[in-house]
Amino acid sequence: MSESLHYHELDVPPALASHVRCLWRMSGPGSVATAPEPIVPDGCSEIVLNFGDAFVRHTADGSHRQPRSLVAGQITRAITLQPSGPVDVWGIRFQPWAAAPLLGFSGAEMRDCLTPIDDVAPRLGAELHAAADSPATALQRDRLVAVLTRRLARARTIDARLPRLAVLVAERRDALSVRAVARETGLGVRRVQQLFRDDVGLSPKQLHRITRFQRAIALARAQSRLTWSAVASRAGYYDQAHLIHESRDIAGCTPAELLADDRPHELTEAFLARERRRR
Repeated sequence: MSESLHYHELDVPPALASHVRCLWRMSGPGSVATAPEPIVPDGCSEIVLNFGDAFVRHTADGSHRQPRSLVAGQITRAITLQPSGPVDVWGIRFQPWAAAPLLGFSGAEMRDCLTPIDDVAPRLGAELHAAADSPATALQRDRLVAVLTRRLARARTIDARLPRLAVLVAERRDALSVRAVARETGLGVRRVQQLFRDDVGLSPKQLHRITRFQRAIALARAQSRLTWSAVASRAGYYDQAHLIHESRDIAGCTPAELLADDRPHELTEAFLARERRRR
């Protein structure tokens, strides 16, 4: 048996892609439970369905076992997790603007919260668990898609301008103020604030910081010969010191420490973005 943690992402049908970024699957033997690892924010909320041993979350106040199935709201700083045994997990990663409308909660109220799914959407949780209870990955994927598609038909409508707003904020090199976002889109400042607060669960500034940091780490992983100064410049930071400061705040360590070869990183790497090819 392989001693590695296996992680892969599965696409969803186009009809669901406006709400769900991907499904993901993670599995591995009990031997992968070696040390705590940071999970870095990625600007998305998720549903996690755990069919293996519970994960342990480490905080300044101690450690405790995670709920077996949970809704992970937007996180603004890394959380530290450790498998406690064999890993068998399904995940549903939502588009940044979609989890709150689909699940029926306020994005801001769920920020930095990992909540048992029974406290948020018990019926949906039961349906998703039943859908994933199959030995065949392809069948599990199709059943999960069917449950999410039915849920989508009852979801709160998303303002059609929000996806464009979120992409605009996430992909810019320089941060935009709420007033600047409003100017770019013709919306009022209060409306922009409301959309990000209620549906995204992050302010435009928070979403930009998170996606810029993920972009920097993806660049460093894809082009290992780049200096951190070059990574910082290409990702949109003022300089290397700015990148290091942001990394300490978001990831709890420097970027070099996050990617160091002498530390366990399988769990961390599963949730880091890959550099995208740009035309």
